[in-house]
Amino acid sequence: MNELTKRLLTAGALGTLTLYLIFESPLGFTALLVLAVLFGLYEFLKLNNIAVLYKIICASLVLGYGAIVVVGLPTHHPFATLIFPIATLWWLNNFWTVSRYPAVKPDNFFILFNAPLLLLPLFGLIELQLTNLNLLLLLLAIVWGADSFAYFSGKIFGKHKLAPNLSGGKTIEGSIGGVFGALILTIIWMFITNNFAWQFIPIALITAVFSVVGDLYESIYKRETGVKDSGNILPGHGGILDRLDGIFAATPVFIVMVFFADLL
Repeated sequence: MNELTKRLLTAGALGTLTLYLIFESPLGFTALLVLAVLFGLYEFLKLNNIAVLYKIICASLVLGYGAIVVVGLPTHHPFATLIFPIATLWWLNNFWTVSRYPAVKPDNFFILFNAPLLLLPLFGLIELQLTNLNLLLLLLAIVWGADSFAYFSGKIFGKHKLAPNLSGGKTIEGSIGGVFGALILTIIWMFITNNFAWQFIPIALITAVFSVVGDLYESIYKRETGVKDSGNILPGHGGILDRLDGIFAATPVFIVMVFFADLL
């Protein structure tokens, strides 16, 4: 079985499971996100060459504050929702880091904060599930669409490397195709939901861009460690971070934008 077939089968299985849990089992969906964060934490710590004590403290912060976020989101507790604007600012800084690598790299001193800011905003999908299910489906369509369209656009049209210091496979043409695909799916979503607020177009554009930033940011850690994938739990994709790096970055940015656009 070739890698593309593995990739498609894994993506199809995960997508089907995710959608089933979204519609049929809110508790199951939360459990799936918790598992993703735990596996992501394991992979992230494995990618970082830091002292064991730092890893223990880092894991404790993720688990402790993660519990607060999961419990607090259903009641919109400020201490739980605070993660989204902070993570958005962090991703703006990561945009700069990605664009300047290798001159600029993540500092191991801040690893204690990087792990929670990377992983915990994923629980924002719970927030969207509880408040506006259509927005959750839109976010998933943008990220999955951008990834899929970028992959096939890059295979067909890709010539110019997007970030040669980070990813040999990503091309400018593929990334443009990914953003274009995300915009197409957003317009289709607008017609299906009969929601024609113009703000969704720039929101989709920015969200798709940050899903690419998430992918490239994770590549920094893999490049620094000298590994191809963050793990091997998902055939055709690698690890949890390899599969979810885009959604990790896109979720807080999307939530903050729809909130300030008064669309949440």
